[in-house]
Amino acid sequence: MEGARIWVLCIAAAVLYGELHDQITARVCVEYFTIGHPPLFPTDDPTLLGLGWGVVATWWVGLVLGAGLAVAARAGR
Repeated sequence: MEGARIWVLCIAAAVLYGELHDQITARVCVEYFTIGHPPLFPTDDPTLLGLGWGVVATWWVGLVLGAGLAVAARAGR
């Protein structure tokens, strides 16, 4: 059960970082999301683009890191 908590917290931390990072990026250059990426969401709103891409682009990083950290933290127990 502890391993699952580590995994979920890592995914949540990665998504939070991605959302914050993409909120700043969307304010600096919204074209990064509207022209530089394929359209995932039918909007040009920087806030929604930052939130959406923040999740899509980072959840898997938390998944991979969380798996490694959960194994490392729980190994030998």
